Amino acid sequence: MPRKKRTTLAGTDPEYTTDFSQPLPTNKVATPEPQDAAPAPAKPKPVVEKPKQPAAKKTTTKPKPTPKTTTPPKKPVAKSDPSEKREIAVAAAVKVDQDAKLRALEAKGISPKDAITLAGRRAVDRFEPKAEFIPKAEAERMPMRDGYKSTKRVSAAMLDALRDEHDPLRLSSDGAMLRGQFEPLFWTVLDEVIGELTERFS
Repeated sequence: MPRKKRTTLAGTDPEYTTDFSQPLPTNKVATPEPQDAAPAPAKPKPVVEKPKQPAAKKTTTKPKPTPKTTTPPKKPVAKSDPSEKREIAVAAAVKVDQDAKLRALEAKGISPKDAITLAGRRAVDRFEPKAEFIPKAEAERMPMRDGYKSTKRVSAAMLDALRDEHDPLRLSSDGAMLRGQFEPLFWTVLDEVIGELTERFS
């Protein structure tokens, strides 16, 4: 088979060259297309501010002042009329040693109760209360049910003076203010009565 001869090129064709370092005339260098401009940022929506309401005033309630407790003024103790008399209870117990003597009289037919009553009446008649407080005497006493009880009219002013000094809270009775004076007198009179009865009925 006969070989095909290579075509001999004569002259230079400006359109054709063997320098491949340059781009072909038919191929245009692609230039980067300008990118679209970045979209403009969206405008922020205007914030509509609500009108501020005036802040409510804080009402501070002041505490009510506590009412001062006023103690009522003490009523002055009415002074008694010096001539006024007050009936009080007077009482006295029988001493243990006197009770033994009364039992001896009882063996002779004399009631101890009668002897105590006789002595009590004499003591009340002799009793002249003084404006002096005398404490209850120390002694061995029989129960009060075996003693003597009666009443006597005494100066009210004197009693009030004794109470003001020795019993300001008024916890004791009027008779308690004078028992320290009356009871020793009763014991003395009872000894006298026991002696008289013993001699009379011996």
